[in-house]
Amino acid sequence: MDFHLIFQSLLNSFQYAAVLSLSAFAIILIFKTSTTTNFAQGTISVFGAFLTAYLYTNFHFQILLALAIGVVASFLFGYLVDTQIFRRSRRLTGIGKQMITMGIVLFTVGLMPVIFGNIDLNIAPLITGVTSFHLLGITEAFTITNQALLTTVLAILIIGGLFVTLKFTKWGLGVRATASSEPVAGLMGVNTHSITAMSWSIAGGIGALAAILYGPALGGTVSPSFMNGIQVNGFMASVLGGFGTFYGPIVGSWLIAISNNMLGISYPGIKDIILYVLILVVVLIRPIGLFGKKAIKKV
Repeated sequence: MDFHLIFQSLLNSFQYAAVLSLSAFAIILIFKTSTTTNFAQGTISVFGAFLTAYLYTNFHFQILLALAIGVVASFLFGYLVDTQIFRRSRRLTGIGKQMITMGIVLFTVGLMPVIFGNIDLNIAPLITGVTSFHLLGITEAFTITNQALLTTVLAILIIGGLFVTLKFTKWGLGVRATASSEPVAGLMGVNTHSITAMSWSIAGGIGALAAILYGPALGGTVSPSFMNGIQVNGFMASVLGGFGTFYGPIVGSWLIAISNNMLGISYPGIKDIILYVLILVVVLIRPIGLFGKKAIKKV
Protein backbone atom coordinates (compact mmCIF):
# COMPACT_ATOMS: atom_id res chain seq x y z
CA MET A 1 0.00 0.00 0.00
CA ASP A 2 1.19 3.53 -0.79
CA PHE A 3 3.12 5.04 2.18
CA HIS A 4 1.88 8.52 1.33
CA LEU A 5 -1.74 7.37 1.47
CA ILE A 6 -1.22 5.61 4.82
CA PHE A 7 0.60 8.51 6.50
CA GLN A 8 -1.84 11.06 5.12
CA SER A 9 -4.70 8.98 6.48
CA LEU A 10 -2.92 8.98 9.85
CA LEU A 11 -2.70 12.78 9.77
CA ASN A 12 -6.36 13.02 8.82
CA SER A 13 -7.31 11.11 11.96
CA PHE A 14 -5.58 13.52 14.37
CA GLN A 15 -8.43 16.00 14.84
CA TYR A 16 -11.07 13.33 15.36
CA ALA A 17 -8.79 11.45 17.76
CA ALA A 18 -8.11 14.62 19.76
CA VAL A 19 -11.81 15.53 20.05
CA LEU A 20 -12.71 11.92 20.89
CA SER A 21 -10.03 11.70 23.58
CA LEU A 22 -11.33 14.88 25.27
CA SER A 23 -14.86 13.47 25.28
CA ALA A 24 -13.71 10.06 26.51
CA PHE A 25 -11.75 11.65 29.35
CA ALA A 26 -14.86 13.60 30.38
CA ILE A 27 -16.91 10.40 30.36
CA ILE A 28 -14.40 8.43 32.43
CA LEU A 29 -13.90 11.28 34.93
CA ILE A 30 -17.62 11.34 35.73
CA PHE A 31 -17.81 7.55 35.77
CA LYS A 32 -14.98 7.39 38.29
CA THR A 33 -16.33 10.01 40.67
CA SER A 34 -20.12 9.64 40.28
CA THR A 35 -20.31 5.92 39.36
CA THR A 36 -22.51 6.50 36.35
CA THR A 37 -22.19 6.56 32.59
CA ASN A 38 -23.13 10.09 31.61
CA PHE A 39 -25.37 9.93 28.54
CA ALA A 40 -25.73 13.72 28.71
CA GLN A 41 -22.05 14.41 28.07
CA GLY A 42 -22.56 15.17 24.39
CA THR A 43 -25.58 17.38 25.06
CA ILE A 44 -23.80 19.41 27.75
CA SER A 45 -20.92 19.86 25.30
CA VAL A 46 -23.28 20.99 22.55
CA PHE A 47 -24.81 23.60 24.87
CA GLY A 48 -21.46 25.37 25.15
CA ALA A 49 -20.88 25.09 21.41
CA PHE A 50 -24.34 26.52 20.71
CA LEU A 51 -23.71 29.49 22.97
CA THR A 52 -20.37 30.09 21.23
CA ALA A 53 -21.98 29.90 17.78
CA TYR A 54 -24.89 32.11 18.91
CA LEU A 55 -22.58 34.85 20.18
CA TYR A 56 -20.37 34.56 17.11
CA THR A 57 -23.24 34.59 14.58
CA ASN A 58 -25.74 37.01 16.10
CA PHE A 59 -23.56 39.37 18.14
CA HIS A 60 -20.32 39.12 16.13
CA PHE A 61 -18.19 38.21 19.12
CA GLN A 62 -14.57 37.33 18.39
CA ILE A 63 -14.41 33.55 18.15
CA LEU A 64 -11.90 33.25 21.02
CA LEU A 65 -14.10 35.32 23.35
CA ALA A 66 -17.19 33.37 22.30
CA LEU A 67 -15.29 30.11 22.88
CA ALA A 68 -14.27 31.17 26.39
CA ILE A 69 -17.88 32.05 27.27
CA GLY A 70 -19.15 28.76 25.82
CA VAL A 71 -16.62 26.69 27.76
CA VAL A 72 -17.44 28.53 31.02
CA ALA A 73 -21.17 28.01 30.38
CA SER A 74 -20.75 24.24 30.02
CA PHE A 75 -18.41 24.25 33.03
CA LEU A 76 -21.19 25.86 35.10
CA PHE A 77 -23.80 23.57 33.52
CA GLY A 78 -21.84 20.54 34.72
CA TYR A 79 -21.48 22.08 38.17
CA LEU A 80 -25.22 22.66 38.44
CA VAL A 81 -26.02 19.13 37.27
CA ASP A 82 -23.97 17.69 40.11
CA THR A 83 -24.87 20.11 42.89
CA GLN A 84 -28.58 20.46 42.10
CA ILE A 85 -29.42 17.00 40.74
CA PHE A 86 -26.88 14.28 41.43
CA ARG A 87 -26.09 15.41 44.97
CA ARG A 88 -29.75 14.79 45.80
CA SER A 89 -29.72 11.38 44.08
CA ARG A 90 -26.72 9.62 45.61
CA ARG A 91 -28.81 6.74 46.94
CA LEU A 92 -30.14 5.86 43.49
CA THR A 93 -28.91 2.77 41.66
CA GLY A 94 -26.61 3.06 38.66
CA ILE A 95 -29.56 2.65 36.31
CA GLY A 96 -31.45 5.40 38.14
CA LYS A 97 -28.52 7.78 37.66
CA GLN A 98 -28.33 6.88 33.97
CA MET A 99 -32.02 7.68 33.60
CA ILE A 100 -31.35 11.09 35.14
CA THR A 101 -28.69 11.79 32.51
CA MET A 102 -31.19 10.79 29.81
CA GLY A 103 -33.66 13.25 31.32
CA ILE A 104 -30.96 15.96 31.14
CA VAL A 105 -30.56 15.15 27.44
CA LEU A 106 -34.29 15.59 26.78
CA PHE A 107 -34.46 18.80 28.83
CA THR A 108 -31.40 20.38 27.19
CA VAL A 109 -32.36 19.43 23.62
CA GLY A 110 -35.78 21.02 24.22
CA LEU A 111 -34.26 24.07 25.90
CA MET A 112 -31.71 25.00 23.24
CA PRO A 113 -34.23 26.02 20.53
CA VAL A 114 -36.06 28.13 23.12
CA ILE A 115 -32.88 29.98 24.07
CA PHE A 116 -31.08 30.15 20.74
CA GLY A 117 -33.93 30.05 18.23
CA ASN A 118 -32.38 28.71 15.04
CA ILE A 119 -30.98 25.26 15.85
CA ASP A 120 -28.35 25.30 13.09
CA LEU A 121 -25.81 28.01 13.83
CA ASN A 122 -22.53 28.86 12.16
CA ILE A 123 -19.24 28.45 13.99
CA ALA A 124 -15.82 29.53 12.76
CA PRO A 125 -12.49 27.72 13.13
CA LEU A 126 -10.04 29.23 15.57
CA ILE A 127 -7.38 29.21 12.88
CA THR A 128 -7.54 28.81 9.12
CA GLY A 129 -5.11 27.51 6.54
CA VAL A 130 -3.27 24.29 5.84
CA THR A 131 0.21 23.14 6.81
CA SER A 132 2.07 21.07 4.23
CA PHE A 133 5.43 19.33 4.46
CA HIS A 134 7.54 16.68 2.78
CA LEU A 135 8.84 13.53 4.45
CA LEU A 136 11.44 10.91 3.53
CA GLY A 137 12.07 12.49 0.16
CA ILE A 138 8.52 11.79 -1.07
CA THR A 139 7.59 14.22 -3.82
CA GLU A 140 3.93 14.55 -2.91
CA ALA A 141 3.38 16.78 0.12
CA PHE A 142 1.57 15.74 3.30
CA THR A 143 -1.10 18.18 4.52
CA ILE A 144 -3.02 18.86 7.70
CA THR A 145 -5.31 21.76 8.48
CA ASN A 146 -4.12 24.25 11.06
CA GLN A 147 -7.38 23.76 12.94
CA ALA A 148 -6.63 20.03 13.22
CA LEU A 149 -3.09 20.79 14.43
CA LEU A 150 -4.38 23.25 17.02
CA THR A 151 -7.04 20.79 18.20
CA THR A 152 -4.46 18.03 18.59
CA VAL A 153 -2.00 20.22 20.49
CA LEU A 154 -4.71 21.59 22.81
CA ALA A 155 -6.04 18.09 23.53
CA ILE A 156 -2.54 16.80 24.36
CA LEU A 157 -1.80 19.77 26.63
CA ILE A 158 -5.17 19.64 28.42
CA ILE A 159 -5.22 15.88 28.95
CA GLY A 160 -1.55 15.88 29.91
CA GLY A 161 -2.20 18.67 32.41
CA LEU A 162 -5.16 16.78 33.87
CA PHE A 163 -3.09 13.63 34.28
CA VAL A 164 -0.38 15.62 36.08
CA THR A 165 -3.09 17.16 38.27
CA LEU A 166 -4.54 13.73 39.06
CA LYS A 167 -1.11 12.42 39.99
CA PHE A 168 0.42 15.26 41.98
CA THR A 169 -2.29 17.46 43.49
CA LYS A 170 -4.60 17.21 46.47
CA TRP A 171 -7.61 17.34 44.17
CA GLY A 172 -6.18 14.49 42.11
CA LEU A 173 -5.64 12.42 45.25
CA GLY A 174 -9.23 13.14 46.21
CA VAL A 175 -10.45 12.02 42.78
CA ARG A 176 -8.50 8.77 43.02
CA ALA A 177 -9.76 8.16 46.56
CA THR A 178 -13.36 8.89 45.54
CA ALA A 179 -13.00 6.64 42.50
CA SER A 180 -11.80 3.83 44.75
CA SER A 181 -14.62 4.20 47.28
CA GLU A 182 -16.64 7.35 47.89
CA PRO A 183 -17.84 6.36 51.40
CA VAL A 184 -14.32 5.46 52.52
CA ALA A 185 -12.93 8.65 50.97
CA GLY A 186 -15.49 10.64 52.94
CA LEU A 187 -14.51 8.92 56.18
CA MET A 188 -10.88 9.80 55.45
CA GLY A 189 -11.75 13.50 55.30
CA VAL A 190 -12.03 13.92 51.52
CA ASN A 191 -14.67 16.45 50.54
CA THR A 192 -16.35 14.19 48.01
CA HIS A 193 -18.97 16.85 47.22
CA SER A 194 -16.35 19.25 45.91
CA ILE A 195 -14.56 16.40 44.08
CA THR A 196 -17.66 15.35 42.16
CA ALA A 197 -18.74 18.95 41.50
CA MET A 198 -15.35 19.82 40.05
CA SER A 199 -15.31 16.60 38.01
CA TRP A 200 -18.67 17.41 36.42
CA SER A 201 -17.55 20.97 35.80
CA ILE A 202 -14.29 19.92 34.13
CA ALA A 203 -16.13 17.33 32.05
CA GLY A 204 -18.57 20.00 30.88
CA GLY A 205 -15.79 22.48 30.07
CA ILE A 206 -13.54 20.13 28.09
CA GLY A 207 -16.58 18.65 26.37
CA ALA A 208 -17.63 22.09 25.18
CA LEU A 209 -14.10 22.82 23.98
CA ALA A 210 -14.11 19.56 22.02
CA ALA A 211 -17.46 20.44 20.41
CA ILE A 212 -16.36 23.98 19.51
CA LEU A 213 -13.13 22.72 17.95
CA TYR A 214 -14.94 19.96 16.06
CA GLY A 215 -17.82 22.06 14.71
CA PRO A 216 -15.86 23.64 11.82
CA ALA A 217 -14.84 20.16 10.61
CA LEU A 218 -18.53 19.33 10.07
CA GLY A 219 -19.24 22.16 7.66
CA GLY A 220 -19.05 24.99 10.18
CA THR A 221 -22.50 24.48 11.70
CA VAL A 222 -23.68 23.10 15.02
CA SER A 223 -26.97 21.32 15.71
CA PRO A 224 -28.38 19.63 18.84
CA SER A 225 -27.24 16.19 17.65
CA PHE A 226 -23.87 16.91 16.06
CA MET A 227 -21.90 15.42 18.97
CA ASN A 228 -23.93 12.19 19.16
CA GLY A 229 -21.38 10.23 17.13
CA ILE A 230 -18.55 11.52 19.30
CA GLN A 231 -20.38 10.49 22.46
CA VAL A 232 -21.12 6.99 21.14
CA ASN A 233 -17.51 6.50 20.11
CA GLY A 234 -16.38 8.01 23.40
CA PHE A 235 -18.21 5.20 25.18
CA MET A 236 -16.73 2.73 22.70
CA ALA A 237 -13.24 4.07 23.44
CA SER A 238 -13.88 3.71 27.17
CA VAL A 239 -15.08 0.13 26.74
CA LEU A 240 -12.14 -0.70 24.47
CA GLY A 241 -9.50 0.91 26.69
CA GLY A 242 -11.18 -0.07 29.92
CA PHE A 243 -13.32 1.89 32.38
CA GLY A 244 -10.91 0.86 35.12
CA THR A 245 -8.24 3.39 34.19
CA PHE A 246 -8.02 7.03 33.20
CA TYR A 247 -5.55 6.43 30.38
CA GLY A 248 -7.27 3.43 28.78
CA PRO A 249 -10.08 5.46 27.15
CA ILE A 250 -7.53 7.92 25.76
CA VAL A 251 -5.60 5.12 24.08
CA GLY A 252 -8.92 3.66 22.92
CA SER A 253 -9.88 7.00 21.36
CA TRP A 254 -6.72 7.14 19.25
CA LEU A 255 -7.05 3.48 18.26
CA ILE A 256 -10.64 4.03 17.11
CA ALA A 257 -9.87 7.22 15.19
CA ILE A 258 -6.79 5.83 13.45
CA SER A 259 -8.41 2.45 12.70
CA ASN A 260 -11.50 4.17 11.31
CA ASN A 261 -9.41 6.18 8.85
CA MET A 262 -7.20 3.25 7.89
CA LEU A 263 -10.18 0.99 7.27
CA GLY A 264 -11.66 3.76 5.16
CA ILE A 265 -8.83 3.32 2.66
CA SER A 266 -9.81 -0.23 1.70
CA TYR A 267 -13.37 -0.56 3.02
CA PRO A 268 -14.96 2.92 2.85
CA GLY A 269 -18.54 1.65 2.78
CA ILE A 270 -18.35 -0.72 5.74
CA LYS A 271 -15.51 0.70 7.82
CA ASP A 272 -17.73 1.43 10.82
CA ILE A 273 -19.19 -2.09 10.81
CA ILE A 274 -15.71 -3.65 10.67
CA LEU A 275 -14.46 -1.38 13.45
CA TYR A 276 -17.34 -2.16 15.79
CA VAL A 277 -17.01 -5.90 15.12
CA LEU A 278 -13.30 -5.69 15.98
CA ILE A 279 -14.13 -3.84 19.21
CA LEU A 280 -16.73 -6.51 20.04
CA VAL A 281 -14.14 -9.26 19.51
CA VAL A 282 -11.66 -7.49 21.79
CA VAL A 283 -14.30 -7.03 24.49
CA LEU A 284 -15.37 -10.68 24.24
CA ILE A 285 -11.76 -11.75 24.73
CA ARG A 286 -11.02 -9.15 27.41
CA PRO A 287 -14.26 -7.83 28.94
CA ILE A 288 -12.47 -5.32 31.18
CA GLY A 289 -10.87 -3.62 28.16
CA LEU A 290 -7.31 -3.52 26.91
CA PHE A 291 -6.00 -1.71 29.98
CA GLY A 292 -8.75 -2.48 32.48
CA LYS A 293 -7.94 -3.77 35.93
CA LYS A 294 -9.95 -6.38 37.76
CA ALA A 295 -11.54 -5.13 40.95
CA ILE A 296 -10.12 -6.94 43.97
CA LYS A 297 -12.56 -7.37 46.81
CA LYS A 298 -11.14 -7.83 50.27
CA VAL A 299 -13.17 -9.56 52.93
